[in-house]
Amino acid sequence: MKTTKYIFAIIISIVLLACDSDDGINTNNNQSDGLLVITSDVTQTPSVTFSLDSISKPISSPVVFNTIRTDVQQNFFGVSTKPLNYDAYDSNSNTYFIEFPREQRIYKYDLNAQSRQEFVISGFYSAPIFDNGNLYAITVDNFGSGNNPVNYSIDTINQADGSLSINTSSSFPLLSRFDWNYMSSASNRTGTLYFLSGTNLVSYTINSNTTAHTELSPNFNATTSFEEFYGLEYRRNGNLLAIREQNGVNGVRLELVQLDINNLTSAPLVLYDFISNNNSIDKERYSTTYDAFDDTYCITTSDTSNPNVSFFKEIDLANSTTSSQSIPFYLIGLTSKNNN
Repeated sequence: MKTTKYIFAIIISIVLLACDSDDGINTNNNQSDGLLVITSDVTQTPSVTFSLDSISKPISSPVVFNTIRTDVQQNFFGVSTKPLNYDAYDSNSNTYFIEFPREQRIYKYDLNAQSRQEFVISGFYSAPIFDNGNLYAITVDNFGSGNNPVNYSIDTINQADGSLSINTSSSFPLLSRFDWNYMSSASNRTGTLYFLSGTNLVSYTINSNTTAHTELSPNFNATTSFEEFYGLEYRRNGNLLAIREQNGVNGVRLELVQLDINNLTSAPLVLYDFISNNNSIDKERYSTTYDAFDDTYCITTSDTSNPNVSFFKEIDLANSTTSSQSIPFYLIGLTSKNNN
């Protein structure tokens, strides 16, 4: 009888483990590893105090920020730096990177040692993203604001000094913009990277060292059919998530959408309507992350009338619920620790 019980228990365990994995992303832990974010008071002059903080999940109200490291920076760190969505985290090394393209700098945080390094860099690369422990970015020609046709390269970032090595280069015809200041990135964690700016999605396959370009809005027209995407994330169901902004003959729209990875030019699935819920996004000062543990998409964005106030929103895609809070800090570099 004991043998029968043990066999039954093993079978149940195997079934539970199989059900707890979704499209290659390990969600076996029964607790989220939480989020990382940088907080600061940008009204300080001439020096700004900023800190790398962690946020536990489920997110409390008000949000509790647990400080990992605090620094002071003179004449550099502030609301004008606008790092947007340029952050990356690697769970294997427990390191966090955030890039400030206009200031030509990268911060590297070692969370185990609670240390920070600052690399002064050159070049017009942005949107760093990890895959299998390696850190990648995209470089755009014409000082980061691509002309038609736009030339770009996919690069590897040396994690010891911030320097670049080019993996491959390519180009494509440009309808909208492809700009390092409005770039976001994502990885499927199995060797494919995605870079998004304007209506242009570039995918990079690491093993074959090849790229492909997809025009997400073939009918783009800056006057009658304006459209752009940002806030790119990879969802655990294998599709891409992004914020889509439209302004044309059909009116103004601001939506979280899902892009079908197998048919990127098909009409995106609308998951959340920001405007109908009285939400706005400052695309000059925002950050996003997707948490594979609980299938949530999180956004921070600045209050356009007060840069020292940020809004934090969590969209629960599995349960179709949302939560929003006003935070008395400048928030940047939001990232989940559950996506590696």
